[in-house]
Amino acid sequence: MARVLGGLKPEKAFYFFEEISRIPRGSGNEQAISDYLVGFAQERGLEVTRDVALNVVIKKPATFGYEQRPNVILQGHMDMVCVKEPGVEHDFLRDPIELVIDGKFLRANGTSLGADNGNALALCLAILDNDTIQHPALNVLFTTNEETGMTGAKDLDASLLDGGYLIGLDYSQDSNILVSCAGSSNNYFTIKTAKKAVDRPEQKNALCIRIAGLTSGHSGVEIIQGRANANRLLGEILSTLEKRSVFQIAEISGGTQINVIPAAAQATICCAEETAGQLTQVTAEIAEQLKREYRHTDPDMKVECTPVIVPERAYPPEKTKTVSALLNLIPNGLQNYLDAARTLTKCSGNLGMVYETEQGIELLSMTRCNSEYEHEQILRRMEQLAELCGVEYRCDGRTPVWEYDPDSDLTKQVQDVWELLRGERPATAIIHAGVETGLIIGKLREQGKTVQAVNLGVRNYDVHTPRERMEIASLGRTYELLVEILREIH
Repeated sequence: MARVLGGLKPEKAFYFFEEISRIPRGSGNEQAISDYLVGFAQERGLEVTRDVALNVVIKKPATFGYEQRPNVILQGHMDMVCVKEPGVEHDFLRDPIELVIDGKFLRANGTSLGADNGNALALCLAILDNDTIQHPALNVLFTTNEETGMTGAKDLDASLLDGGYLIGLDYSQDSNILVSCAGSSNNYFTIKTAKKAVDRPEQKNALCIRIAGLTSGHSGVEIIQGRANANRLLGEILSTLEKRSVFQIAEISGGTQINVIPAAAQATICCAEETAGQLTQVTAEIAEQLKREYRHTDPDMKVECTPVIVPERAYPPEKTKTVSALLNLIPNGLQNYLDAARTLTKCSGNLGMVYETEQGIELLSMTRCNSEYEHEQILRRMEQLAELCGVEYRCDGRTPVWEYDPDSDLTKQVQDVWELLRGERPATAIIHAGVETGLIIGKLREQGKTVQAVNLGVRNYDVHTPRERMEIASLGRTYELLVEILREIH
């Protein structure tokens, strides 16, 4: 197969990027890429281990004169988000990614590129394959299933790693150094209930209240912008209608993923025939208020209330109150700022999903915090809310905060090298989203191993979409920086 990226610099990094692009590696389908990494190490006589989660650790001894310097862990994840344009024929389980050089960018032909986090794999393999680079002892960690729960990092056997310095490479830009990320938790509220036959259905009407067209977005990155949450708006409408008349929820759903601000939600309610007109009118009034309130953040908001066929079964009226209370009271949106200038989110909630189950109705909320203390406080409040509402609550999938360390020696060293190469001292960045670095730090510390960490990246755009593209020159800049850091680090 002819090479598309031949001649691009650095040659080894682009060679390995093309190599791994030929291997299908969507989340949950990492066996082949994991095998490739193990084979890569074995062919070069490098120590390699793999744990039950298919995470791979390749170790390379320190070069002469660097034996006493702290170990360095380089880290990236194997998997990629697999999405394609409508009408594109591509089997992500079998087909290689078709690479296209488009001016100063590298993209794929109608599919996601996998630069998130293929560029990290390419950088690490290029460094491992180069015996002229001076460096301390290297532990190169490749994790699995980052994109759908970070389960590789969560299940990592940290005994495979030595402490020291950790340089993560899952960061989609190259203009600053990432030094902190949020921890998160998934919170489940279960309303145990069952539908019952609607009493005197011939005297009832049913209405479908539908919210759609909201801007949505990443529940960490865009939460600070104050965008509307469809599940929350549905709760506001239902709570207002409750003050006018008794009704029952027959169906309810909202949101598609716990970490995405919901763009749509809907509920079908069953009410007395004589109150249907009033409830429809009140909903229309609330809709106008909501559209005015969110006219800047959600200009395409739609709120509809339409008559539908009366359902045979619906939830008891008292459970309707519980649903609307939780939709209104579960912590949602920006909770606190991290900085005095109010430009960084410290804590947030995203009421990401509401749906029906065999047990009744379940609401899912993701909490993110850049402070372990505040995270604990929010979880405690949610537990108390569940007790007051008489519903079951559980917290699952909690990840640790990677807290900012203003005295980090590693950060200072990386800034020094950056300034030496580029003539300017880089800023540090804190994000209100999760990266595997926080989990890996937590795993190492559980074993009594000390570690300082930074994340560096390559400039990627529109990740997780078929428009994903990587700036070609950025890969070279980051490779040069990484090589110099390894040479200078102490």
